[in-house]
Amino acid sequence: MLFLVNVKYVKSHINTTGAERGSSEEQGFGALAEIVVRNQLGLDDIKGEDHPLAFDILLPSGIKADIKCRGGSLKFQEGYISNDGLPREAKHNFFARQVYDDNLDTDIYILTHLETPADRILPGTARQRKWNLYLCGWVSKTRVKREGVYLPRGSLTEQGRTWFTYRGQEIEFYNRNLNGFSSIRDILTIDKYDVAKDEAREGGLNLTTVDAIRIIYDLIGRGILTEKQLEYVQAKSGFKQDVKPILHPNQYFHLLKWLKKNDQITTEQFEHAFKRMTEEHFEGI
Repeated sequence: MLFLVNVKYVKSHINTTGAERGSSEEQGFGALAEIVVRNQLGLDDIKGEDHPLAFDILLPSGIKADIKCRGGSLKFQEGYISNDGLPREAKHNFFARQVYDDNLDTDIYILTHLETPADRILPGTARQRKWNLYLCGWVSKTRVKREGVYLPRGSLTEQGRTWFTYRGQEIEFYNRNLNGFSSIRDILTIDKYDVAKDEAREGGLNLTTVDAIRIIYDLIGRGILTEKQLEYVQAKSGFKQDVKPILHPNQYFHLLKWLKKNDQITTEQFEHAFKRMTEEHFEGI
């Protein structure tokens, strides 16, 4: 009976507040993550109907914790390898209106990742074995507001080997900047001193290293930075390889061939491009 109640809760857990929310599927993932975390902490699986919308769990210390979840068919990884062989560090996303809404007075966010089957339809079936929840870490709301990168609707982001544009107003915050856990019950030990310490903490870049280098490439071209800054980031990150552009290299070669045809670049420059990038030719379907 409890399972049926939980299924009903997950399927119907669609908030109707003014704050920007995910799709009904994404909200279902969030409800499922909340049930699992509450269960593992020895709390009631489902919070009461009179529970505030601002947070999911009130910790013994009085800290208010909101559980965030993203879903995907892959297991959680610290870095995702793209087709250039370079890793893209894992990130988490927040809806900006939730973070900047003072009425949603949560103190911390607990970040999770839900691995799903290819068929992501909730509540799943008894035969499916790919429903796995990863506990990634926690961060104070204050630090997300201060350090996260706000991106308006339509902003481009890279995901694995593909690109997509954000349909909402997002804040990106990277997994490497979270506070980790040794076990799930560590959540119950977070107190106001831990939160104050995190609020004062200065984290690292909330960008992939690949994107940081891409940005420097662009700023060098605009005359704002020099190769000195590029060398600094490369030394700090350990990235010595060329980072692939956002546009396909074939588009670069199209422009280079046009410049060469019009005698605007040298043969040496043209040949150098082929050492740095690879042109792809149609080989059939």
